[in-house]
Amino acid sequence: MNPPPLDRRVRVLQVAAFALFALLALQLVRMQLFRSGHYQQLADELSTRAVPIEAARGIITDRNGVVLARNQPEFQVVVIPGELPAGPASRLATLAAVERATGVPLATLDDAVRAGEHPDAFAPVVIRDRLDTNAAIEARAALTGLDGVRVDAHPVRVYASGDLMPQILGYVGAIEPDEVSHYLNAGYALNDRVGRSGVELTYESFLRGQPGKHLISSHPSGREVARLADVAPQTGSDLVLSIDLRLQQAVRDALQDGIAKALPPGGRDASGQPALAAGAAVVMDVHTGELLALVSLPSYDANVFAGRTNSSALEALLNDPARPLLHRGYMEVHAPGSIFKPLVGAAALQEGIATPATRITSTGAITIQDIYNPGVRYVFRDWAAHGTLDFYGGIARSSDVYFYYLAGGYNQGDVHFEGLGADRVATYARGFGLGAATGLDLPGEAGGLVPDTKWKEDTIEEPWVLGDTYTFGIGQGYLTATPVQMAVAAAAIANGGDVLQPHVAHGLRRGGAVDVLPRAVRGHVPVDATNLEVVREAMRVAASPGGTAFEGKPDNVVIGGKTGTAEFGAQRPDGSYDSHGWYMGFAPYDNPQVAVIVYIEHGIGQTYAAPVAKRILEAYFALPPGQALVSR
Repeated sequence: MNPPPLDRRVRVLQVAAFALFALLALQLVRMQLFRSGHYQQLADELSTRAVPIEAARGIITDRNGVVLARNQPEFQVVVIPGELPAGPASRLATLAAVERATGVPLATLDDAVRAGEHPDAFAPVVIRDRLDTNAAIEARAALTGLDGVRVDAHPVRVYASGDLMPQILGYVGAIEPDEVSHYLNAGYALNDRVGRSGVELTYESFLRGQPGKHLISSHPSGREVARLADVAPQTGSDLVLSIDLRLQQAVRDALQDGIAKALPPGGRDASGQPALAAGAAVVMDVHTGELLALVSLPSYDANVFAGRTNSSALEALLNDPARPLLHRGYMEVHAPGSIFKPLVGAAALQEGIATPATRITSTGAITIQDIYNPGVRYVFRDWAAHGTLDFYGGIARSSDVYFYYLAGGYNQGDVHFEGLGADRVATYARGFGLGAATGLDLPGEAGGLVPDTKWKEDTIEEPWVLGDTYTFGIGQGYLTATPVQMAVAAAAIANGGDVLQPHVAHGLRRGGAVDVLPRAVRGHVPVDATNLEVVREAMRVAASPGGTAFEGKPDNVVIGGKTGTAEFGAQRPDGSYDSHGWYMGFAPYDNPQVAVIVYIEHGIGQTYAAPVAKRILEAYFALPPGQALVSR
């Protein structure tokens, strides 16, 4: 018998296949639409939910691409409360198996799971972390087959710069209980780690990236039945800082040496307590506001906060009397002393109180009568008898008497000199950016204080007196400022009057290009260009031979500079006080690029802070150009 023709056999197979697929389709329709019996029960039991996929956090680099903060995988054992067996006996058996595998006591496991059931029962609860690769492999083998338990790879932040800039970088940590609602509403998972301080906090939304998700079908027990779809996470943007790590290191070394040399004899302050070996230094681009170096001492290793917080190490930091967690560049305020005098000088020139030729004689002190009791006379001393000085000499020699005159005036005998008065000094000080936070892109910035007559009446409930104006005029008394605020003021003198908003972030990188943050100008000083030029010239004279700021001048570079020494604390038996040492400068003089501020807790500006500034400027001018960033 001959076989049927080929085309007939093909048609038969096609009909059979069609019939088979039709039967399957009818079965699927029955299951989906009628949902009867076993299949209806199974469909009713299954649920769909999204499991978040953590996005890789963006790295942080210095301005030349040196990595300062990166992600390193760390393994951890987690329990998902919503995926544990529902029955009490089965749940207990699972947790007992976890206890045997991890060594975590059963009671601790049970407490952690109960706490993690709300508000999100499917958020992983970490029960053991910091596992190396071998330990993770062993844990996975021991926990295989247990519902609701798994070993995850979790990124941990590692800070390569050690103790060079921990306050600037900050750290990441767990979401605090009182922040849960805020972060959940913002799309975070309960177990996410977020920026807690420094740029990790300020730029959290950029560094974090966008989490992905697995869309899964799961059994009521929480067991995954099928994975329906995946949405890939998006890595966070990389943050490029304006800090140059090479300069940061050089500044730290110079400041450390200067602090050690400036400590009082015996290492104790005027009250007999151990003298604080502390200080800060700032290097700022006078045209952009970028901070090229921002150092605070003493410091600490940023990695103390890496992974889960080391409670004993944190307690030691919190109890350290030197307060290393505090960045003295922008979180702490002090009287700026004589580095405030260029601001008073600019105000006096602008108000017509003085001209470059105004001559005032310092015999070493001035004496004034008490306004309530003429028989009482007060002596306001200069640090030396300077003789007769013009405006340039007043700045260059840092004569206190010269600035007593400019700030408060002097009317004794046949001498009648009108001063600015406290309120006008305050107005100009605020015009240079003092008395309020600068807008620095780091949390915890202090605003400082610019006092005036009303402030004293309202706060201290005493009238303002002439002596207050004298001390105000030389940068002491109630006036306080941060080193960063003084850097902003120095930059304004150098750049022609722009009061810049300082920042430690240069830009954000996603892919190849860097999106540079815009230059921000907060205002302009109320001083004409001609008068600012006189102040700059006076600071050049101060940083020349014979000037008090000469010790801060590097070889072969002309700069503008000013020293400051501000008394504080208890009086010594010989009548002296402890003092803070300051230096303010800009360089180079003809085409300013950077402003430098040095603050030392103990010491004299000319003797100790100035040499530190010199080393900082030498390090800046010795730097080769960066390879990864082209200067704007």
